[in-house]
Amino acid sequence: MKIRAASVLAVTVFVSASLFAQNGKKQEVSFKNDVFPIIKAKCLPCHAEDNFNPSELNMDSYDQIAAGGKHGVPFKVGKSSESLLIQKLAEKPPFGDRMPLNSKRRIQEGKAVWLTEDELKAVATWIDQGAKNN
Repeated sequence: MKIRAASVLAVTVFVSASLFAQNGKKQEVSFKNDVFPIIKAKCLPCHAEDNFNPSELNMDSYDQIAAGGKHGVPFKVGKSSESLLIQKLAEKPPFGDRMPLNSKRRIQEGKAVWLTEDELKAVATWIDQGAKNN
C-alpha cells in the first residue's frame, strides 16, 4: 500500500512540475513524459493487451489507444470535454462505471482511487493540445 501511494504521489508531483514553467505559463504536455505514466499506473492494470476488458481498449501504447476499442477512439483531438477518456474518468460517466474501476466496497468506505485533479488536468491538456504522440 505504501509503495502504491508513493508511486501515485511521484506521478502527481512529476506531472504538476512538468506542466508549468518557472514563470507559471503552461508548457506542452508530453504523452511519453506526462500522460503515459498516469496510464501505466491507473489504466494498465485492466487495459493491458494481455488482459480481458469488455471495452476492448488496449492502452499499452499510443498507437493502441489511438486505435480505440469497442466504443471508438477514446479522445477527440483538441476537445477534451467531448472525449470519452475524460468522460469516463469523471464522477458521472455517460455509461458504465467511472474509471479506474474500484470495488463498490472501496467506494463506500471512501477508499476509492481515482485520478487526482492534476492527473486529470494533464490528460485533458494533452488532448486539448492535439493528443500528440510526443
